[in-house]
Amino acid sequence: MRFLVPLALIVLLAAAPAAAGTIDTAFIEQPWPKQRIRETEVGRYPVRWRQRASKQDGIFAGVRFQAPRDRQTVWTLANDYEDIGTITPGIVAVRYVEQEPTRQVIEMDVKILWKMLTLTFEIEQDPPNAIRFRWADRRFGEYRGVCVFREVADPAEGAMAATDVELSTWLKPSRPVLMGLLLGVERMTLLRATREFLEACDGNAGSRKASGRR
Repeated sequence: MRFLVPLALIVLLAAAPAAAGTIDTAFIEQPWPKQRIRETEVGRYPVRWRQRASKQDGIFAGVRFQAPRDRQTVWTLANDYEDIGTITPGIVAVRYVEQEPTRQVIEMDVKILWKMLTLTFEIEQDPPNAIRFRWADRRFGEYRGVCVFREVADPAEGAMAATDVELSTWLKPSRPVLMGLLLGVERMTLLRATREFLEACDGNAGSRKASGRR
């Protein structure tokens, strides 16, 4: 899950138990009312960014891009949970609490200034199509996300296989916060993580090409 853990939720400063049951993300996957969409570049990669911020409904943020690898390879890279700590500032340890073929619960130790917190995420998988995740605590709020993977059909002649990746997130604080600031943190973190994920895909493609594997 290299890029599925934006640091915006860490601003809430909380540890929470995972909630049981299916994670509902249908409302995140559809177009959001009054959403803003922007085409941008992250490094040399084209990325579509969309957002919406509302005190009543919470913060919606998402990215969409093409990863330069086949869907199975992209799926494997996206599900590398233990690598989160090496690319996400503040995360010092990652542990599995529950691990099944299509469901995991992971704990992350996060250091904020002098304080150490433990965040618990519930993750559900539909290989190799989608990953859904949730963090919730009645005192501080709720965070949900879904990442969908679609193989790009009929790539251009001579081009490598590619996968369309769309990550959509929703954050609803249970106490008043500066929505604009929180959205800014979410955007910065998501775009940075997207760039690092795409660079990892490029590196994986380069190593396979150099070794002669297909």
